[in-house]
Amino acid sequence: MQIIELAKLCRKIEKHYGSCQDIEWAREKNKFYILQSRPITFIRQIKQKTSSLYDYIKSQNWFFGVRAEESLLFYSAKREGYKQYLKKEYGMEFADTMLLPIRKDYPIRVFNRDQFKDFHVISEKKILKNPKILLSFIEKNELSWQDIARQNNELATALKRNDYIESIKLFKNIFSLYEISSVQFIIIFSLGLKLTENKNNLSGVEKILKKHDDWRNSIAFKEEKMGKNLFCFFKFLMSKKKVKIDSLLLMKFLTLNEVLGWLAGKIKNKRIKSIVDLRKKQGYIYLNLKDEKREIIDDLKEIKIIQKYFLELSRASEKIKDKDRIFGQVAYGTDKKIRGQVIVIKDKNKIEGKKHLLKNKILVAIQTTPHYIPYMKDVKAIVTDEGGLTCHAAILAREFKKICLVGTKIATKILKDGDFVEIDTVSGVLRII
Repeated sequence: MQIIELAKLCRKIEKHYGSCQDIEWAREKNKFYILQSRPITFIRQIKQKTSSLYDYIKSQNWFFGVRAEESLLFYSAKREGYKQYLKKEYGMEFADTMLLPIRKDYPIRVFNRDQFKDFHVISEKKILKNPKILLSFIEKNELSWQDIARQNNELATALKRNDYIESIKLFKNIFSLYEISSVQFIIIFSLGLKLTENKNNLSGVEKILKKHDDWRNSIAFKEEKMGKNLFCFFKFLMSKKKVKIDSLLLMKFLTLNEVLGWLAGKIKNKRIKSIVDLRKKQGYIYLNLKDEKREIIDDLKEIKIIQKYFLELSRASEKIKDKDRIFGQVAYGTDKKIRGQVIVIKDKNKIEGKKHLLKNKILVAIQTTPHYIPYMKDVKAIVTDEGGLTCHAAILAREFKKICLVGTKIATKILKDGDFVEIDTVSGVLRII
């Protein structure tokens, strides 16, 4: 009977993690205690599992996302939303995606390119048939964020009251709403992109695009406010559980499912700390693949195999063929060539210190965020490594009527403060003079 009890317990743990586990246990006073659980290190099994996933990866066409992901907690919540609501809401699933440690502390999304294109094809058909569908989803999303804001305020009040039970309930409510808002976001992103690309073929869409741009500009602030409140929640949680872990690290390295398991008492404090320490040290791979049951890879050998493959893809895509010319997509232009000096800002936190340098200069950034808005009136043009026609930099450029070149991939790697450049707004080429 004891061995059956232990077997059931082990199966339950394996089901939770979605993979075979190496489990350490002890028994005292007729009770089993789980001391540790980690992915099994039996080499042949890892090779078999790696091979299956690796074969799939090599067989597909991938491209890299436009920005890094700072929070595994937020990203995994989006995955849960896509799984539960996207097909029901939109008629199809989203593309297979992964979150990879391309560089240290810089997890990047990669997308299945063909599936991504299929998703956009559906969006193009929908938006060309009825451009106002975009307004419908924006209205839904704004209502979702109003609900999140209300729950956020209630959470802040519950934390002040030291109400542990209510705080956990509100945390769950917030993420249930965030899952829905994430589905609406990806739909709006896709519809907005296709409408922007086809705006010259449609009449009367300028107001719709303006509404889209205003919405897009507000999302980062909404997520930031939500994140600050959740940081307070995790600090409160640490005090209750008497665990010393940085709240930011919890949000950075734990999935939503792991946090929910922890709150339900299914995962112990010691295990949570070991997960955070491990991922901080070596990184992880997060999986959102239709035919893969696992959610996350923590095995270092498997991480390195997959990481090596994508690093080679990344280097190939960013290979510099001509150091004097940088190619991008014109998000806003005047059909003219402009010249000016460059100011490079790779971190939004550094822009305040360089604001005195921006007057009539060309701002070069990895990407822009709403934090750049107060300084946009001074710059002559905007150039970014990342983004497309509906990225934040493109929206800022249209709002402030600034020349904008996006998706260059390498501008911040090549250019430095003081470089004198020329931007051709017809061809989308930046030339170093």
